[in-house]
Amino acid sequence: MTGAGAVSGRRLLLTIGLWLALLAIVGGLTILAARVVVRAWALGHRADVSALLIAEAYATLLVALLVAFGGPAGLRDRLRFRFTSFPDLLGALAAWVLALVAGGLLTTSLAPLLGQPRSNAVTLLSRSFDPLFVALIVPTVCLLAPFCEELLFRGALFGWLVGRLPVPVSVVVTAAVFAGAHLLPTLFPVLFVFGLAATMVRVRTDSTLNSFAMHAAQNTFAVLATYAVLSHG
Repeated sequence: MTGAGAVSGRRLLLTIGLWLALLAIVGGLTILAARVVVRAWALGHRADVSALLIAEAYATLLVALLVAFGGPAGLRDRLRFRFTSFPDLLGALAAWVLALVAGGLLTTSLAPLLGQPRSNAVTLLSRSFDPLFVALIVPTVCLLAPFCEELLFRGALFGWLVGRLPVPVSVVVTAAVFAGAHLLPTLFPVLFVFGLAATMVRVRTDSTLNSFAMHAAQNTFAVLATYAVLSHG
């Protein structure tokens, strides 16, 4: 039932506005502390500071979502973050595998037009092997980022669109916005295909928990594969 948990434009705008405000405050304080309070440490640990800022970006988004949608109950009822069944979870993971293959093939075929794709995971994770960096960035990438992005895109954005547009159009628009928001033109095809698959899982199961399982699997796979490559030079 895609109509369940429909999202109002007011809640969506509140989420974005509150997120930007919180991020400006928390991120600003972190940058100020790095430049004034712990300047010497921060100069030698730039990657750690960047990992902290990334974690804060998603943490403040989660806080904004909780406030805008009425706490954990709102995430469950309005953004549909709820368990449906184990077959649904297995089906979501199967959809992820298919999307991974299809997206990879599409990205490869469009490489002459868009440019040679480069993994954003490699760019991010190769910045440092410092224990603090790893302790911050791995949980953020594998769990916190997928959780927040699914609530925002498959929960809030799709929930708002589907109340105003036909379901197929809402699926495509959600996938396109999700892919474009990553600001990675060469990876747009694979992100778009993943977005289509995740949003269709959201439609079929009426659950963002299932699309979160796909997203967490995708990011965890990328992290493990990247560290495997980096560890072998």
